[in-house]
Amino acid sequence: MESSEIKRIVTEAGAVAVGIAEAGPVEPWAEELYQQRVSDGSFGTMDYLARYPDVRRDPRLLLEGARSIIVAAFSYKPDEEWEAMNASNSLHWARYALGRDYHEEVRERLARVADSITTATGASCRVTTDTAPLRERYWAVKAGVGFTGINNQLIIPGAGSWCVLGEILTTLQLPADEPCRLSCDGCMRCVRACPGGALDGCGGMDARRCMSYITIESKETDCPTRLKGGRIYGCDVCQEVCPHNAGVKASAIENFRPRRSIMSLTRDDISGMEQETFSRIFTHSAIKRAKLAGLQRNARATDQEEIHPE
Repeated sequence: MESSEIKRIVTEAGAVAVGIAEAGPVEPWAEELYQQRVSDGSFGTMDYLARYPDVRRDPRLLLEGARSIIVAAFSYKPDEEWEAMNASNSLHWARYALGRDYHEEVRERLARVADSITTATGASCRVTTDTAPLRERYWAVKAGVGFTGINNQLIIPGAGSWCVLGEILTTLQLPADEPCRLSCDGCMRCVRACPGGALDGCGGMDARRCMSYITIESKETDCPTRLKGGRIYGCDVCQEVCPHNAGVKASAIENFRPRRSIMSLTRDDISGMEQETFSRIFTHSAIKRAKLAGLQRNARATDQEEIHPE
C-alpha cells in the first residue's frame, strides 16, 4: 500500500491535511524544552503531562515494531451562521467543543483507515487522538502537516489552527514527508490579545494564566480570575486574532457542527442545572471534562465585559 493511497483514504475520511513521519525518539532539543516546562510548573496541575516520559520520548513504545506515524488534521471551524450566533450569545464556548467529542469522531474515522491498512498490508496499527502520551504537535510538524505558532497552536497552511489531530502508528514502513519549516511572521497579535497574559512571545505558554486551563482543567472551587466576555468553557482569543485563520473554510464534518442545545444555554440555565440535564445535553461532548460543578463555578465567574484585542 503506497503512502499516496493512504493519504487519499485519510483525506476521504475528512482530514484537511495529512503527513507521515518516521517513528523514533523525539529530538533532544524538544525533549529538553518539554522537561523544562514540566519542571517550571508551566503545565499547572495537569500532572498527567509528566507521566510516561519514556513513551512521550519515543512513541514506538505505544506499538511494538512501529515504523511510521501518520498524522491527520480535522477541521472543526463553524460556518458563518454559527459564528454570528456565537458572537451574539451571552456565553462563549471554545469552538472545538460545540459539536461531537472530537476524541470519538476522529478515532472512529481513523480506525476505518487503520483497518484498511491492516487488511491491505497485514501491518499492525494503533490510533491515538491525544489521550495517549504522544507529542502530537511535534509529530505534526515532523510530518509536514503544519507549524507551531507563537500562540502554541499548530497552524496548518490553508486550514489555520481550527483543527484537531489524530494519529495512526503503524508497523508499515512508509517514506517520511519533509518537516514543515514555516513559522509565524511575528505579528504578536495573539500575545497582545491573550486575556490572561499566558503567552511569552516565544512560543511558550504558562497554562496557569490561560483561560482554557482555568475553565477546563483547573479543579479549584472558585475561579482565580473573572472570565471576561462571558467565556464559560475554553478561550479562542489567540486563534480569533491570528491572521493565519482569516478566510479559512468551515468544517465539512457534520458531527462537528455546533449544537443548538449548547449554544442556547444561559448563565441561569447552567447555575440551576441538575446532573441529569447536564448528562443529557453534553452527551458525546468534550465539555463533560469540566463536569457540572466546573461549569457552574465558571458561570459564577463570567461577566459581560467584551474583549477588544486590538
